[in-house]
Amino acid sequence: MPFHYLLFSLISIKNNPELALPGLLKNVYAHSSGGGKFLAILQIEKKVRSDDGTARQAALIALAVYRELKNVIIVDEDVDLFDSNDVLWAMQTRYQGDTGTIVVPGVTGHVLDPSQIPEFSPSIHTKGSTCKTIFDCTVPFALKEHFKRAQFREVDPRPFAPELFKEALDERS
Repeated sequence: MPFHYLLFSLISIKNNPELALPGLLKNVYAHSSGGGKFLAILQIEKKVRSDDGTARQAALIALAVYRELKNVIIVDEDVDLFDSNDVLWAMQTRYQGDTGTIVVPGVTGHVLDPSQIPEFSPSIHTKGSTCKTIFDCTVPFALKEHFKRAQFREVDPRPFAPELFKEALDERS
C-alpha cells in the first residue's frame, strides 16, 4: 500500500476520537494485515473508571468516521500496538468474548472486502453491507493493579541445556 494512503488512514482514525475524547488515545496503528484500511489497533490510557466505556466510544467513533474500517482492537498503554504478538497476548490475557466484543451489523463496508455478500452470511442482506467488530482487549480500570506484567530475568540457558550449545561452541573453535 502506498505510504500516503496509510498516512491518510492513520490521520482519519486518530484525529476524530482524539478530538472527541482528548487524552485517552495514545496511538493508532492501521495494521498491514487489513491493508491499512480494514483493521485498526487503538492504544488507550485509562485514567478513571468511566474510561472503560470511553475506550469503546473511541472505537465506535473510529468506525463511524472511517467507513473502510471493519475491525478495531483496543489495547492498554503497556501493549506495543505495532507488535502483533503483543496485541495477541493482550487478546489472550485481557479479553473475554462475551463481554469484550461489540458487533455493529448491517453497515456499509469497503468495496474490496469479498466477504460482504449475502452468500457469505445470512446477516448480510445486500452486497456492500458488513458487520463491524470491536475487540476490547483492555483491563477494566478497577482491576488494573491485578494485571501488572511479570518481569523476567535474563537467564543464560547454557547450563540447563549444554548439548544444545555444544555445537555452537564447536563451530566457533
